[in-house]
Amino acid sequence: MITHLGRELHRRYDEFGPILVFDDGNKRYLSFGTADEQSCQLNSAPLQLQHEYARAMAAVLVQFSDAALPTQITLLGTGGGTLAAALHHVLPQAQIQAVDLRTAVLQVAYQYFSLPRGPRLITHCCDAADFLRQSDAASCELLITDLYQAGGLDPLVLQADFLDACQRHLQPDGWLVLNLWKEHREQTDCLLQLKQRFTTVLQTTTADGNWILWASRAAATDKKTAQTRSKALSPAAGFNLWNAVKGFYRHR
Repeated sequence: MITHLGRELHRRYDEFGPILVFDDGNKRYLSFGTADEQSCQLNSAPLQLQHEYARAMAAVLVQFSDAALPTQITLLGTGGGTLAAALHHVLPQAQIQAVDLRTAVLQVAYQYFSLPRGPRLITHCCDAADFLRQSDAASCELLITDLYQAGGLDPLVLQADFLDACQRHLQPDGWLVLNLWKEHREQTDCLLQLKQRFTTVLQTTTADGNWILWASRAAATDKKTAQTRSKALSPAAGFNLWNAVKGFYRHR
């Protein structure tokens, strides 16, 4: 039994395993039956991202100018929907496609984590690769992959065909964000694969053990501009965005 995440609010099962929701009075958690948190939401500020890796994924917004923030976003792997909800809030003009393989996970995200309902955030219950395959080419400006199962990273993310599909789905100057574990730096050729497809690849490793990569065929913004954009976006995000961004510029 998982006890350190607080009181169990909900439990259900589907063909992929358990889905559990916990609440410790301060935060609410989604778990797939392991000790790991799939999602975490602060009860007093539900739109403020809590995990460092989630903040690092959202921080890619500094690569877009104030006049050209992304309006078409695809999020592969919804979990509790905290990242989707945060982007929905920070980018009021954006249309978000949130994809998850598990219908039950989407139901829990709506019921327990207040995933927004409405025309700007459309959920799709399907395989991520199938979604990319069936979507129009160059149909989004920001593509975020956060594909995890109970046992860890979905192996789909490390396949060359999947990265090809991601590249096809993005507009020429769009940005791809990958959430991997730090172990994948040595265990895979993911970085090489990305550099073969994208002109720019930025990376950082977070304190919670995730390896976050940003990739694009466009050039990265300079550090000073990234700092300025971080400051402008921080109030809406609810945290210091530069703290999540600066690791990507450490070796540039």
